Formats: sequence, C-alpha cells, structure tokens
Amino acid sequence: MPPPPDSRRICGPEESVPYVPEATSSSVVEERDGVLCADSARRDGRSMDAIRPMFLQCGTVSQASGSAYIEVGRTKLLCSVHGPRDTVRRRDFQLHGQISAEVKFTPYSCRRRRGHQQDKEETDMSRIVTQAMEGAVCLEKFPKAKVDVHVMVLEDGGGVLAAAITAASVALADAHIEMLDMVAGVCLAFDSSAMIVDTDSEEEDGVHSDSRWSSLVLALMPASGEIAAMQQCGKTSSSRCSAAVKMAAEACLRVHQVQRQCLQAAVKSSTEAST
Repeated sequence: MPPPPDSRRICGPEESVPYVPEATSSSVVEERDGVLCADSARRDGRSMDAIRPMFLQCGTVSQASGSAYIEVGRTKLLCSVHGPRDTVRRRDFQLHGQISAEVKFTPYSCRRRRGHQQDKEETDMSRIVTQAMEGAVCLEKFPKAKVDVHVMVLEDGGGVLAAAITAASVALADAHIEMLDMVAGVCLAFDSSAMIVDTDSEEEDGVHSDSRWSSLVLALMPASGEIAAMQQCGKTSSSRCSAAVKMAAEACLRVHQVQRQCLQAAVKSSTEAST
C-alpha cells in the first residue's frame, strides 16, 4: 500500500531529466578546449572584431539617484548610483568630491557558487571601475560629498569588467552627475597571430588556461579619445599591446553609440511623461 501523499510538498513532474552540471560533461569540455576552433574561427560564429548583442536601459532602480541595467550576450549586470551625499567622518573630508565603486557577484551568477564576502577579483574590479569613473566625473562640482556606485553581477557570461564600466557611466549620467565625457568599456584577448574583441566566458576560460594568450580591458572616453583605465594580463610585446589597444578603442566607439541611444531614449520618455 503506497504511503499517503504529503500535502505540504509540491510534487515534481512525472517525467523528468536528471541534472548534469555543464562543467562535468566530457563532450562539452572537449569542445571548449582552446580559445578558437581548429580553423581559427570563433566558436559562436562572430567575426574577430564583433561585439555581442547589447541591451542597455537606465532608470531601472527607483530608489537610487541613477541606475542602469545592461546585457551583453549572457552577461547581465545591474548598476545603481547613490549620492552625492555629505561625508560623515572628518577623516573622509576632501575639497574635491569622492567616488567609490563596488562590484559584487551574486552567489548564483557563476557556474561555481560565489561567496557573500568580497574576494580579490571583486576588489580589483571595484578599483578599476573607480579609477575609470574618477577620470570622467567632475569631482570639483560636489566638494565635501561622495558618490557611491554599486554594480551587481546577475550572470557572468564573460566581459564583466567592461560591462560594469559601461553601465556605471550610464548610471552616473542618469543620476545627473556632471561628467567630462562618457566612459565605454571593452574586453579583448590576443596572442601573436589573432585578436578577438568582447570575449565570452568560454573564450576567457581558454585565455586563462593558455599562456600564449593575453587579455586586455580598456575604458575609453570617446569624445576626447583619452583612456580612463586599462588592465592588461599576460606576457606580450609592446607593439602587439599597442595594436590591441587600438582595436579595443575602435570597439569602444561602437559601445558608445549604444550608450547614447540609451540616454536619448530616457530623455525622450521623460519629456513625453512630463508633457
């Protein structure tokens, strides 16, 4: 005689498929061995200088002074800006304003569960985002005050740092923070013979496991052409690195077009709502 059903438990479907983690599948691991395919093409079919489809929208967090949501491929981030607000502690007092950025991965954003405490990778990303925004924000416009930028990574599909820089710049503009220029971020990987723009998570795994490849993250202010921040990892020559920076700068101009369209759409919708 079967036991009586438990009314407090939600029963699953009668037909189900057992869950197999993606990282443990030998066929998937074999398919993703290396950065490029055997014919030197990208695995997702993109050209070497192509960026992934990008969605960008501002004003997504009503409680923040400014906010932005960005999707780049499978990468999803939510950025919020709070401030400017007065500094509380005397030791934090400065004649110029201060800006602080914090990047945090949600526990479910990666294949391997992330911890709640900020780790070294998140600390390094926060430092680079802060450096990139400091070069673009007019800090002298709000003395004795501080602006906090919070970036929450909802899903890591590759290129998190570049997406965080792009979203943080739009969120600051949405918060009506005076800026010298927007900041667009792009990630790039290269070796002695190839360069690929806007790497995804599978390509990043291949770059990290192959010492012949180097990675580059560039934050560019498009109007002035100045570099707000840059991070380069790996061993390479100066000429090869300069070529990678030039290619990443051209991709930043395309990202900037998406930023402009996002802000123009936000201004248009705000104007229509007020009238």
